[in-house]
Amino acid sequence: MNPLTAGSSNASSGILSSLSSTQSLTNNIQTQLSTNKKILDPAQQGVVTRLSSQVTSYAAAHDNIAKAQNVLNVASTGLNSISSLLTQMQDLANKANDATMTSTDAAKLQQTFAHLLQQIDSTATNSKVDSVGLLSNSSSQLAIQTGLATSDTTSISCVSSDSTTLGISSLSITNASSAASAITALASALATVSTSQSSIAADQLALQTVDGQDASISQNLQNTIDTIQKPDAAQLQMDLQDANNQQSMNYYLINQMNQEGQSVLTIFR
Repeated sequence: MNPLTAGSSNASSGILSSLSSTQSLTNNIQTQLSTNKKILDPAQQGVVTRLSSQVTSYAAAHDNIAKAQNVLNVASTGLNSISSLLTQMQDLANKANDATMTSTDAAKLQQTFAHLLQQIDSTATNSKVDSVGLLSNSSSQLAIQTGLATSDTTSISCVSSDSTTLGISSLSITNASSAASAITALASALATVSTSQSSIAADQLALQTVDGQDASISQNLQNTIDTIQKPDAAQLQMDLQDANNQQSMNYYLINQMNQEGQSVLTIFR
């Protein structure tokens, strides 16, 4: 018969139970100290899971905003280029608005003018990020999810700026009369582009504001999660010391019972 279980079986069973439970407690405390996270009860874990899901959703919203800002930045660059092209075309039209200009000179100006016009359409078409652009889009707006729900959206304006939309697709400066008409149309197109630039800037600011609000809310949620999960390190250290003391006592008692068991066996030899 095992000396440990001989005689005081209830006492030995109690010590073994204490040994097991104290070791489990020690493991839990050490896990919390090493991970710097509490072992949560079901209610706490439910709250952490829900808040963590919201933090993840805000991170996705931030990514959406970042992508939209890229689209807006490309559109802004494209509008700057189109504005520059229109200004160059306007300069050519002013030069062509001269009744004394020879047909040869007028033809050269027209060739350059037509090339610039093509560049406007090319710029409008190619100002895109992953096939998404604002300068040649038939939609009036694009909705960006910037919050937790699919209904939490911020819209950015599509500002089509191709030659047809700007009303300059059929312009020419082959003579003074057509050049004069082109000057008027180009001035109107420049005004339209200027308005579009203001719209893009407003959308960039709106998204920046929403992104800042989202970041603040997300950080508050994360702080709450951290507060729930963060253990009381000082208390855990004291609990660990108590557990170590208890375990030392358990091993002492086991050793004593083993010695007593050996003594009993010696008597009966």
